[in-house]
Amino acid sequence: MNYKKLFIGTGFSIKSADQKETERIYLDSAASNLALRSSQEITQEYLNYYANAHTKVHMAGKFSTELITWTENTIKDFLGVDHTYSVLFLGNGVTSPLNRLAQGLSALRPDKDTVLISSMEHHSNDLPHRVNHKNVMYISGFNEKGDYIGFDLVKIKEQLENSSGKVDYIAVTGASNVSGEISPYHEIAKLAHQYDAYIIVDGAQLVAHAPVSLMREEDPLSNIDFFVFSGHKIYTPGSPGVLVGKKEILARMEPVLYGGGMVSSVTLSDFTVADHLFDKEHAGTLNIPGIISLGCTIMFMQHLGMENIYNKERNLTNYLYSELSRIPEVILYPKGDITNKIGVVCFNLQSIPHELTSLILNDYFGIAVRNECFCSHPFVKDCLVEELWDIDDESDVNLYRGMVRASLGLYTTEEDLNFFLQSIKSIIENIDFYRMQYEIINKTHYKHKTFDNNIKDYFDVEKKIKKYYEKSYS
Repeated sequence: MNYKKLFIGTGFSIKSADQKETERIYLDSAASNLALRSSQEITQEYLNYYANAHTKVHMAGKFSTELITWTENTIKDFLGVDHTYSVLFLGNGVTSPLNRLAQGLSALRPDKDTVLISSMEHHSNDLPHRVNHKNVMYISGFNEKGDYIGFDLVKIKEQLENSSGKVDYIAVTGASNVSGEISPYHEIAKLAHQYDAYIIVDGAQLVAHAPVSLMREEDPLSNIDFFVFSGHKIYTPGSPGVLVGKKEILARMEPVLYGGGMVSSVTLSDFTVADHLFDKEHAGTLNIPGIISLGCTIMFMQHLGMENIYNKERNLTNYLYSELSRIPEVILYPKGDITNKIGVVCFNLQSIPHELTSLILNDYFGIAVRNECFCSHPFVKDCLVEELWDIDDESDVNLYRGMVRASLGLYTTEEDLNFFLQSIKSIIENIDFYRMQYEIINKTHYKHKTFDNNIKDYFDVEKKIKKYYEKSYS
């Protein structure tokens, strides 16, 4: 089945640098997914009944309150958790939920002043833990020879044993935004719990692409304590970040934000924080349309079947990886076999800076990819050691401090990938021509000499506002 028609932002044409019309191909899903059309349309319809929550005395307020609860329950069902877990909506991605956890957990058990983090994390699942804990230990994804090995459970156990019970929690990615590898997070959770540590799983890259069940009835020790994900990375831009965690632990955390809705009573001399966890953690007005839209997307994904989605994307990912491997000039990262991964493929072209490759793909072929270090600097640096070491001219090093990432979504087709592969081959074959079209800015960036995308050629927001204004008053 071709899922493209289900999404907004597929199938439109853009003008290339050589003045050709080409269909835009979106291979930047790891940064943010395109919007699921049905969720946006349903949310627009809901706005007819919009009102703030926290009341049931009038119809629209009652509807909003009930739909927020419906989304909570939909997420719990989607992630396979029961009433012992709570769902919180925080910020615009995983950054706010992870900062909330780092700050809250560090205060609960101050004697446990150490956290164990993988070196393969997005900065959102690294920096908050560094700031809020005295000591940080890292789980390396590479062996002593520099070969990629992923998560080594034996080494993790050794680190826990050597910590003298000081580890508060382990924070790991559910799936890496660089390697695409799905981590053995349940096995890591079991190790953590054996040493009285919690586990936090960053599910931002995982939750849209593979089935997730946070509880294992047959092995409760491997249950996940805290799981975070971003609405915008599960086809719902404009929706909040989500924290799903064990209610008993979350209830013991002191609030971080204070204001309306999170108190049960207030006098001029005192106030009482609400007993209900959901209320306590949500000061102010929630992003109600975003929450409802996210609930719609998740239920739609359940209808499609996450196992079906995973198998479809896995086949396309394996195909892309295999075909890129056949091109001698392509360097794939990390170097090593990964059998269980989502649709993320990072690479470079020999002797071609990552930014130049990405710009050519966009400007001449209409293909959107991402480049640089993807907010995972330590991981990318470890992957690039060999290539950077081999650069003769040190002044060129900054041009090569990064890589290109092609990432797939539910809307990606084999035809998209074939066009992408043909484009890569064309860049390699015609690189002298393409180099001549760009100039280097400040020794670190490239810019096309004559071509630039102008947003007003596609979306002139001021013109659209004026049109609506004139229509309203005509």
